[in-house]
Amino acid sequence: MKNLIKILIVFAMGLFLNSCYYDSFPEYSEEIDPPEVPDVVSYKTDIMPLWEGQCVACHNGNVAPDLRPENSYNALLNGFVDAGKSEESLLYLSLIHAPGVSPMPTPDNKWPASKTELVKAWIDQGAKNN
Repeated sequence: MKNLIKILIVFAMGLFLNSCYYDSFPEYSEEIDPPEVPDVVSYKTDIMPLWEGQCVACHNGNVAPDLRPENSYNALLNGFVDAGKSEESLLYLSLIHAPGVSPMPTPDNKWPASKTELVKAWIDQGAKNN
């Protein structure tokens, strides 16, 4: 009888321990809350800092476009940005990983919507050097 009670206790503990689990909270998605984009996007204060992170590591004069601060604006307007037309701009299309365009920053890594929407707004506002 004592062995039966021990077996039932071990069995009950096994069921209890295996039934406990933790669900993780769903990851925050910027798609639910659209990113805030300023009315006027500034190249110098809003866009240029985006390149400083991972972009300049490769686009440093060896790979086009040259995104170093002193060259980035002119390099982008030389075939990568069609001012006023984000949907036709190679820069924007590569950031959203559009088909047929080399995905940036990498095929496995996509920027959050907050960054891509900022670039889109800047292009659509005329891609000014402000």
